Amino acid sequence: MGERGHVTVIGAGVVGVATALCLVRDGFDVTVIDRDGPGENCSFGNAGMICDTSSAMPLPSSKVVRDLPRMLMDRKSSLHIRWSYLPALMPWLLVFLKSAGARQRLHNARVFHALLDGAVESWERLVDGTQGAALIRKRGLAIVYETEGGFVSAAADRAILRELGAELAELNGAEVRQSEPQLSDAVAAATFLPGVNHTVNPYRLTRAVADSVVAAGGVVETATVTGIEVSDGRVRTLRTTAGERKVDRLVVSAGAWSGRLAKMLGIRVLLDTERGYHTVFHGTDSGLRLPLIHGEQGFGMNQMDEGLRIAGSVEMAGIDAPADYARADILVERGRGLLRDFEPEPSARITRWMGRRPTLPDYLPALGEVDGLANTWFNFGHQHLGLTLAARSGEVTANLVAGRDPGLDLGAFRPDRFHR
Repeated sequence: MGERGHVTVIGAGVVGVATALCLVRDGFDVTVIDRDGPGENCSFGNAGMICDTSSAMPLPSSKVVRDLPRMLMDRKSSLHIRWSYLPALMPWLLVFLKSAGARQRLHNARVFHALLDGAVESWERLVDGTQGAALIRKRGLAIVYETEGGFVSAAADRAILRELGAELAELNGAEVRQSEPQLSDAVAAATFLPGVNHTVNPYRLTRAVADSVVAAGGVVETATVTGIEVSDGRVRTLRTTAGERKVDRLVVSAGAWSGRLAKMLGIRVLLDTERGYHTVFHGTDSGLRLPLIHGEQGFGMNQMDEGLRIAGSVEMAGIDAPADYARADILVERGRGLLRDFEPEPSARITRWMGRRPTLPDYLPALGEVDGLANTWFNFGHQHLGLTLAARSGEVTANLVAGRDPGLDLGAFRPDRFHR
């Protein structure tokens, strides 16, 4: 056994394996358990961006609230709620609406900024000397707009981000095309974020981190957790499809499935899943040097090692509903116009995918402990920024498990904050 004891991490997505690597480097014996292999769920298909503090503004806002009725009616909306899921979503949605108020949103942005601060550097530490380092690029990110009105409407958020210390530059269409000549004349303006990194393959990056866990002495097991035994304020045993596992310390980091695990522990967390989609044009080189986010339509484009990926959209329909791949086609329809002469070869292989982003209604993750459980920590709910925050929240969690001050006030991130 490691000098600090044993930690079981439930979840082999990028957040789980990054946390496991931080723990094993800290002297713990670590076992990662997941129903699937490392990176095979949400970590597989995201847009690949590792963001800095410029992403501190949470999604809930007065503008989104104003647009909700239209989103309910428009199946092609960038944020769509399936009518059949609306009753089950209502408790989550009511807190979302409360979080959209200007004062609450600014408070959440400030505490989120503190968590995002250092996220890029945490990734550099995590992959230093590993195969994962070769999969990360340091080029920045462009948020592009097709209308001047859309660019102007984001000015208030840019002002808040500047006040918080984020670095960004405002560009007109001609200026952004100087660095990205493949952008079409449809792009009217852009915000350039120089501190953002990206990966050319988030799945391979997640697997590289998992391989580093194993190389450092950790274990990654495939099994489904079916039950959790708690006594005297401590988790004692996991029941899994591979048998029972005794628990010394436990980290719950299972993404969209973390709510079900919390329920086994008798803890209510207001977690839901934002279903996102992507389309990949395999073998297609778009000529893009930077990853892009469409500031008005809410999707990303990234030239990856396997081809061009167009990813994004938010669909609220729960974990278990079947995918609606028409939403992936909508992304292609909207993204094609951003590129000059984008004509993939007719023989190009095209794949579509759907993943489940774990999201709490205030768009802050669940990070830390809850009262009454002495040996359990939570690290999930990172919404669109799971890749971004994997290394940073992994370091925070390792500090907590080791009994050290993480250097961050975690009050706003309490997993049970909506049910205390």
